Amino acid sequence: MDDLPETDLDLTLRRLAEAPADAPRRLALHAELSRAEVFVLLDAEVAGDRMEPRVFALSDGPAVLAFDSEMRLAGFAGEAAYAALPGRVLVPMLAGAGLSLILNPDADHAALLDPPALAWLADTLAAPAPDVAEAVPEGFAAPALPAPVLALLLPALERRLSGLPGLGRAVLAAVRWRGGGRGHVLALSGLPEAAHPPVARAVAEALSLSGLDAGALDVIFPPAPAMATIEGVGLALSPVPAPATTDQIVTPEPAPGANPGLDPSRPPKLR
Repeated sequence: MDDLPETDLDLTLRRLAEAPADAPRRLALHAELSRAEVFVLLDAEVAGDRMEPRVFALSDGPAVLAFDSEMRLAGFAGEAAYAALPGRVLVPMLAGAGLSLILNPDADHAALLDPPALAWLADTLAAPAPDVAEAVPEGFAAPALPAPVLALLLPALERRLSGLPGLGRAVLAAVRWRGGGRGHVLALSGLPEAAHPPVARAVAEALSLSGLDAGALDVIFPPAPAMATIEGVGLALSPVPAPATTDQIVTPEPAPGANPGLDPSRPPKLR
């Protein structure tokens, strides 16, 4: 179908298909799946909190199909039952059931994630938030990281921070801590204090999904004077800004028979 919408997930699948053995591209797929919404082919409509995916018997074992858009799913299966849910919700469900996942099976760049891959991704997504430390920085400088590491790190951080409401600036810098320790920090501005723990966890997750040590980068939320100092020496990131908000609030009623998706806080149970 030529009129399919272009999605970040499908673009990531295309890039992986060009170099299937490339580890960074496969990790990029894991990262994109964790933040994307996918459409899962079902045997029957969702009933309450019960979801029954259509399971296909393959030579490599049973697999579930998911698509990056409703249009792609409809082009493959017609007017079939489906559920829309975040990839980070689907992954642990399938990992716990020992199922594989095929993404965009209608495409020549389709990808299969087997149970071990899904289990690894589920464990990464379930990792606890980083510990809060009270270390005192004494100085900042330009990042001192090898080019191959930056090539992985910068896109991973920008993807994870894109669309984050309230984010002002994001700057990567080297740091010298009181006591002699050295390392790197990601300095963020504009975020309310309540957002600090989940954002720090999201950054750690992005590092893990890029094949980097989640403990190799500290996330800090400095006051304005310190942020200005860091901006003067560090490397500014360019995440996509959050969409502008308006005062209008629209709460549409789902049409009869429509599948409006599933609440990530109350994931369905596989039958």
